[in-house]
Amino acid sequence: MTPPIVWLDESLIARVLARLLEPLVAEAGWQLRSRPGLTAAVVRGEPGIALLDAFEALALVPAAFIANDLAVVAQHTSAVALLTPDRPDRIDRATVLLDACRPTSEALARATIEPFFGIRPIEWQRSSGSATGTTVELRVVEDEAALVPPDERHHDLGRAWFILTGLPFVSHLLVCPPEVSPEGRRTFARWARELPERLRERAAEIASDLAAARPLDAGRLLAYLSDTVDVLSPKARRALEELLRRSGSRLRLPDPELYRPLSS
Repeated sequence: MTPPIVWLDESLIARVLARLLEPLVAEAGWQLRSRPGLTAAVVRGEPGIALLDAFEALALVPAAFIANDLAVVAQHTSAVALLTPDRPDRIDRATVLLDACRPTSEALARATIEPFFGIRPIEWQRSSGSATGTTVELRVVEDEAALVPPDERHHDLGRAWFILTGLPFVSHLLVCPPEVSPEGRRTFARWARELPERLRERAAEIASDLAAARPLDAGRLLAYLSDTVDVLSPKARRALEELLRRSGSRLRLPDPELYRPLSS
């Protein structure tokens, strides 16, 4: 019998959670797999419980359900930022460079740049280079690049979203395909209950290690790790629905029955 699979992408939070999950997964004889840019298509091809970018997770339903047991939900500090060449109030129009940002980070940028900063995006580019022409360039960055010390040219988009809407930013959702056995779901549900507290207990240590390796803002990193992993609350679900609407996404809202605990 093939061991159950746990899928993670290579975002900062997923790499941190992998440290905590690895001994549990190994002891249970499961497989822990990670992949940059993890997509719904990958999980559909090799089913397993997956912590996915939120919009990739929505693309997987109704082939899988969204498990309320675990989500990545940022309120005051997020791992998505906007880099501007000048203060935003000095910029009128700009090209937005997305590079390899995850779909939910792009949606966050689309929902905040003009409404919050008053900057009109005239073009969205997904490339590793610079924009062509003479327009001002803004860049959306994630993970460690988003958690450096903030200044007037570095702006936390999750924080901007919270100020704009009063809602948190949901970056990742837990999804479970029907191929996962009831026993497997119960096992992961037990791990999911333990993960937020385990992360809070080790957040200072992990933040210190990461800040020692790169020029990060240790305080912001600690705040992010301490508060961002929890259950998917009704408020977080509303936030996700509002992000879909404000970003102009064509993804459909999941039916209510597609949100449920792993143990159901």
